[in-house]
Amino acid sequence: MSKVFEVYFETPIKVSQEKLFEFHLDTKNLPKITPPNTKVEIIKLPLPMAKGNIIKLDITKFFMTQRWEIQIKEFEPLYQITDLALKSPLEYFEHDHIFEKVDGRNSKLIDRVRFSLPFYPLSLLVLPLVKLDMKKMFAYRHQQTKKILE
Repeated sequence: MSKVFEVYFETPIKVSQEKLFEFHLDTKNLPKITPPNTKVEIIKLPLPMAKGNIIKLDITKFFMTQRWEIQIKEFEPLYQITDLALKSPLEYFEHDHIFEKVDGRNSKLIDRVRFSLPFYPLSLLVLPLVKLDMKKMFAYRHQQTKKILE
């Protein structure tokens, strides 16, 4: 496998860990925290959410639609959801959604993404753009989550 890179985001939110977790479990909230330049269509979403579930999404960006197949690798209610891309434009993509309790009224939303690009080492030329795009997307997601829940 190619070299694995990581992008990390952490945002304090004035909401309980339970409400933060429940917000992310509700698929109706996905469009609310998706940047305007990206369209996400849920093709398959087995409910209730559980370890091993496979989710299929069509993600449209820059006028191109790509099918993502994501497996729920870890599912710890209130604490963490880890998804692993089985099919995506990236060679490897693993995403931890972590919901950390600060106290009864405050929590932290943490997103940690580990990824590798296809065609390594040639892909190093586009790595800064990929990282910038991920940073913008997660900054938007965190900002919108905070705005909605606070």
